[in-house]
Amino acid sequence: MKFGILASAQYPFNEDLQTRLGELWDLTEHAADLDYDSVFMISHFMGNLQTPQTISTTAKLIEHSGNMTVGTGILLLPLFHPVHIAEEFATLDHLSKGRLVLGVGAGYRDNEYKAFGLDKSRRFGRMRESIELIRALWTGEEVDFHGKHFELEGEHIGIRPYQENGPQIWIGAGAEGSVKRAATLGDAWFAPGNSPKPNWNETAMGWHEEALAGAGKPREGREYPIIVQLFCGESTESAREMVRPYIQDSYFAYSEYSQLSWQRTAFEYLWDNVFLVGSPDDLALRIKALEATGFNHIVFRPFWTGMPPELAHRSLSLFAEEVMPRFRAAADSGAEKGR
Repeated sequence: MKFGILASAQYPFNEDLQTRLGELWDLTEHAADLDYDSVFMISHFMGNLQTPQTISTTAKLIEHSGNMTVGTGILLLPLFHPVHIAEEFATLDHLSKGRLVLGVGAGYRDNEYKAFGLDKSRRFGRMRESIELIRALWTGEEVDFHGKHFELEGEHIGIRPYQENGPQIWIGAGAEGSVKRAATLGDAWFAPGNSPKPNWNETAMGWHEEALAGAGKPREGREYPIIVQLFCGESTESAREMVRPYIQDSYFAYSEYSQLSWQRTAFEYLWDNVFLVGSPDDLALRIKALEATGFNHIVFRPFWTGMPPELAHRSLSLFAEEVMPRFRAAADSGAEKGR
């Protein structure tokens, strides 16, 4: 089991961005010092919160991430040209010396597609072609590509990635069709862990495994990352009391987008049944349930709108000291027995 953090850099417009970004670099360094495995940067345009852009912020995160995997969680790939992304992420791969993951998704906000003058209904076709073209370019060979959305004739990439054939591509997906596409197109399915539907994780994992089997791809050796909301406190009661206002404010801000209006009406269900907020013992039980479902890389949002940075630091430290060793010790023990 691996553990990482989601750098959810979204801040109210009345907050000083320089201060908040400094806090983000500090938190990333803190996570690296605590031996977290990864850090992922979000992506949005034209938001109702200050949202630093993904590619440039990911480059900066590399400087502060120690040996952690660095990636996007997720880049809204249909809004970009794949040649641009192939070159940018080949560059980032060198800057990180091969610690990079390209996490992508189709997005959901109407205003983003409208701002770019793109037809949102064609986003899945654009994403499929983009992934195919990016992979072709990352080989370093000359590429001829003739798709519905993109054309390339006899061109090769200007900088080959550090990793052979490029970084892994993880695909964020929540609907059945998208989850199945993630199995056939991606190196991993980047699962959203905030569905208000009971037993959604198990159902979606079933979709994914069905598609893997249909494509003749093995399940073994794959990463199964999931993004969750997580806060670790000394007790479940104190943890829930400390962070509820911040999580609620964030979710209510997201619910201003029509596509996420359900997050306000479903908040109480999410709070009681989905968010991982509690003591080390309670969180260990919840993570064991995710592990039993098949997930092996927990990426969690460690802070929310308005939350003091010291709370995030304390949560990261307590979780690393009291929860992570329970899963890593089991893995180390299994590896030792196999020798």
